[in-house]
Amino acid sequence: MEQYKKITLVSSIFALAACGGGSSSEEKTTTYSGSLVVPQSVSAQSARALSRELFRPYSAECPNVPDGYEPMANAKVTLEDYIGTALGAETTTDNCGVFTLTVPQADVTGQEPVISASLDGYKTLKAHADNFVQTDSDKAPTVIASTIPASANYIISAIQKASGDELMFSVTDSSTNNAVIQLTKAAFSVSINGQPIAISNLNSSDQLGVASSNVLTLDRSGSMRHSATDENGDDVIDDNNSIAYNLYRLTALAAHQFVSEKSTADEVAVIPFASDVLMITNQLLTTFDLVDSNDQSVSYNYSDSGFLKEQAKLHFAIDVYNPHSGLWSDEPQYDQKHSGRNDDIASIGNSFIWGYSTELEKAVDESLIALISRENAIKRAFVMTDGHSDFNDRAGVIEKANQNSIPVHSIALGADADEEDLKAISEQTGGTYYKVINTSDIVGIYSSLQTTIKYAYLAALNTPLQAGDVVKLSLDINGETVTRELTIQ
Repeated sequence: MEQYKKITLVSSIFALAACGGGSSSEEKTTTYSGSLVVPQSVSAQSARALSRELFRPYSAECPNVPDGYEPMANAKVTLEDYIGTALGAETTTDNCGVFTLTVPQADVTGQEPVISASLDGYKTLKAHADNFVQTDSDKAPTVIASTIPASANYIISAIQKASGDELMFSVTDSSTNNAVIQLTKAAFSVSINGQPIAISNLNSSDQLGVASSNVLTLDRSGSMRHSATDENGDDVIDDNNSIAYNLYRLTALAAHQFVSEKSTADEVAVIPFASDVLMITNQLLTTFDLVDSNDQSVSYNYSDSGFLKEQAKLHFAIDVYNPHSGLWSDEPQYDQKHSGRNDDIASIGNSFIWGYSTELEKAVDESLIALISRENAIKRAFVMTDGHSDFNDRAGVIEKANQNSIPVHSIALGADADEEDLKAISEQTGGTYYKVINTSDIVGIYSSLQTTIKYAYLAALNTPLQAGDVVKLSLDINGETVTRELTIQ
């Protein structure tokens, strides 16, 4: 994690540099500029994917608005100190959520300034102002911050040890599940074994370029053939084919969306599971009959380890998971080859190799084993299932995850999914648990999960985290206090 410390130090020095105007006889000023956004709902994110539209920035006119968010347009913006006292003039965001504030440098020195923005229907945005300092007037500002709907609550949705003295965590909201971006450092507090510990530095994954290893563990059992239904029990219809989606196809859409939105540096592995748990690797692909559109045998160099950064190859792996993607010759082909692929494979044969039952415990365990060997310090497992299977050693699975600082994020899809085990595993490993009744929402959930990777917080504590330590993280903002604990293994 030495690279984190170096980047964090450079980032902090860079952020604290003030931009000034005029000659030495003029008053020096500091300019803050960036983009403010609000999260899209889960249903809105899902609807866009179901209509075959990949997530993209909000529009060509607003390139800084990230996937899953909308501009916080016409919001009132002020610079405040950490207790809420205004430090300068008020301004308003434009239609893309962009703002600029220029204040006398003397007014902000030593004040730990906060960007504060208000808009009807949303809680007041409170962002870490130092990261919005504009040091080059010729460059468009790229720093972003977000708030949450007024009806939502803040959630510390993930927490894990990142290094000897660093803690990584994500903050989301109870309505959209999207990450809350650029919260101010003053909003957080940490205690270890009941003793308050100072946060010496706070940055986010996107600022630091932190690379992570992630596993998508996807249920491939026979029950995933069932029709996808909404909260009223009605079928979710594919508008392109005028037929009901099944759970395989929706899960594939969600996984494709997760891959489409990932950061370039992050690596991902795909593990379909049923009675067998089989990661997509070069070795597995040798068991298939890969042919092109002319029915000629082809070879494909995917990955020996199963982990990849290349989106095109990961889209291929998800098409392998989806029995209706066009690759499986003995299945109805409702879907086409994903547009993000660049291979020429038209078919992989007709052998169904995963079986029909749900070996959930083995799937979680194999995901952890795969992640343990990766070099990236940040590792995450994402597990989804629509079924239920007995755990022989749930405590052992949780212990393995905690010993290796791997939070398990889980999605129970539909009314019959294994809620008890998945919820316990996620809560006790620092991950997030989702119960999805309207199965079409799974696409938006996976998109939201990707935001928690991109905009996770990295807090430097300057106090070594040791086995047995109970770390309590608190967020106090807009009159709301939420906490989460993690026991270091």
